Amino acid sequence: MKNNVLKASLFAVIFLAIISFVRGQNYSFEVAPFSESDSVITKSVDNLYLATDSDNGESSHLTINSDERLNELLEISKEENKRNNGITGYRVQIFQGEKDKAYGLKARFLQSYPDYEAHILFKTPDFRVRVGDCRSRSEAIKIKYLIEKNFPNAFVVEDVINYPKLKTD
Repeated sequence: MKNNVLKASLFAVIFLAIISFVRGQNYSFEVAPFSESDSVITKSVDNLYLATDSDNGESSHLTINSDERLNELLEISKEENKRNNGITGYRVQIFQGEKDKAYGLKARFLQSYPDYEAHILFKTPDFRVRVGDCRSRSEAIKIKYLIEKNFPNAFVVEDVINYPKLKTD
């Protein structure tokens, strides 16, 4: 018992010493580029807690170097999303079956939950009703739990979703 208390006390003293040492420092760093073709982004850091000396107002400098291949990968991702007419995400499937039942169920869903979108997909030989445009699985699970009282067979599926709507002020 005494051993554990001693270890905890020693840890606390060392931790407090490190914190007080770090708070008294003013950091500045710059990372060298990987190669000549790398882009360099320089950003002044004014509000970073540990990197700013609050007494004299000095600020540190942050330089971010990135490989040009990252920009190429971003462009490839953008093109793929354009070809797919959306982005990879999740929806909740509430029905799979005949066309008439699918359209009826979609209408019933939209009456009960007007804040969500419903989509009908045809994959031979069935029509599927999927709801929501979720970027993460956890968002889709929340919708599933919300609607499972009225649609007990609902389950989460990965799907190509519509682009998120931008908020304009």
